[in-house]
Amino acid sequence: MPKELFFAAYEELTPNFVSNAWHLPEADTSGFATLEYWQDYVRELDAGGYDFLFLAEALGYPMTADGTVPEAVVREAVQLPVHDPVAIVSGLAATVSRLGFVVTASTASQIPALHARTFTTLDHLTGGRIGWNIVTTDMQEAFARLVGQRPTPHAERYARAEEFTELVLQLWESAWDEDAVRLDKQRRVWADPAKVHRIVHEGRYFSLDGYFPAIPSPQRTPTLFQAGTSAKGKEFAARYAECIFTSFRDTASAAAHIGELRARGAALSRPGLTVLNAVSILVGDTSEDAWEQRRVFESAPSQDASAALFLGWSGVDLSGYDPDTPLSEVTTEGSHTGLAFWQENPQTPTVGSLLSLLKIEAGGFKATGTAEEVADQLETIAREADVDGFLVEPSYGGIRSHRRVIDEVLPILRERGLVPAEPRGGTLRERLTAAPGPRLTADHPGAAYRR
Repeated sequence: MPKELFFAAYEELTPNFVSNAWHLPEADTSGFATLEYWQDYVRELDAGGYDFLFLAEALGYPMTADGTVPEAVVREAVQLPVHDPVAIVSGLAATVSRLGFVVTASTASQIPALHARTFTTLDHLTGGRIGWNIVTTDMQEAFARLVGQRPTPHAERYARAEEFTELVLQLWESAWDEDAVRLDKQRRVWADPAKVHRIVHEGRYFSLDGYFPAIPSPQRTPTLFQAGTSAKGKEFAARYAECIFTSFRDTASAAAHIGELRARGAALSRPGLTVLNAVSILVGDTSEDAWEQRRVFESAPSQDASAALFLGWSGVDLSGYDPDTPLSEVTTEGSHTGLAFWQENPQTPTVGSLLSLLKIEAGGFKATGTAEEVADQLETIAREADVDGFLVEPSYGGIRSHRRVIDEVLPILRERGLVPAEPRGGTLRERLTAAPGPRLTADHPGAAYRR
């Protein structure tokens, strides 16, 4: 039987995510700051059979090491403005009853106990449809200045993230016994004190002593996502993630990376990792129509915007380098993922070649053509790269990016057995992983905290 693929919308609470196409006539993201904009969006995703909405996050914005913010950042809305994705989820969960929500939150900016309480609350309010995308925060220069910190080296951010994750797992899994809540009116026992446990932690980055104030939710621990592709990131993902998000652009590289991730997971007795890759989909009435859309779409970012976007991803202002500088000589304490891919890409040996190619190659796979051609391309990618599904990039922004996928591509994939005949339901963990129920499986390190 063919593998049934997952589909999700890849978004951020911004007028201009990834593509820099907000100004094109086909785009309309002017309502991004309103609840109504996102309610209309999720209604169509839900009805169309998408599995979840994935909300990225940006706590900083492109800034050089000396504190300079390129004018293009503000002028062309490059990672600015960005609103809080956590704040909108409860309103969207009340709008649709099936669609899941995966929200990005950084271990660099949160306090573990408060973060854990927020996601427990969201898991209750969504009926178990919430996931946490664990990040360590890029755009370190701007973020550090905003919150009064110093930029944190890459390896140290992962050490902090590991301690953070272990601590919230302990809160979610061990602070309250399953039968702690009694609601016994006659005996006036709301909860059994013997089954609510004081958590004490003294670590390198965090300390905690007290009781977790939120009762267990349907999943207890939200479904865990992670997207790191550096050596540290892959190690972290194999240990903690249930779903891994990648952004590869060719099947050979994706297959090699995904194979390594699955092998790392298997070595930790965690063989059931779900992997989803980003994809930009443009559907036309004809192949020529679709490729003309692609041409216009890829010419949308200005050179200044592309350089600013890369500065945010990598911490490197490429405009300050000679275009002939070998990209291998560029170093950063920012996101290793953003720079390492391009350094390994034979098409981008120099800074100049990267800036020229970035407008075309940013994001994940590209699927372009008629609905039938796009379906063929997605099927090939899934088979050759061994991905379990796709996060569909916003292209023009908003639901406009997904309508033809929903109306034309998914029905073809459904006929081929590559999409379920009926949209998946249940908790997010049950629909995205092989878990037999809503809770973490026994092979996850978080399960060790259970009493």
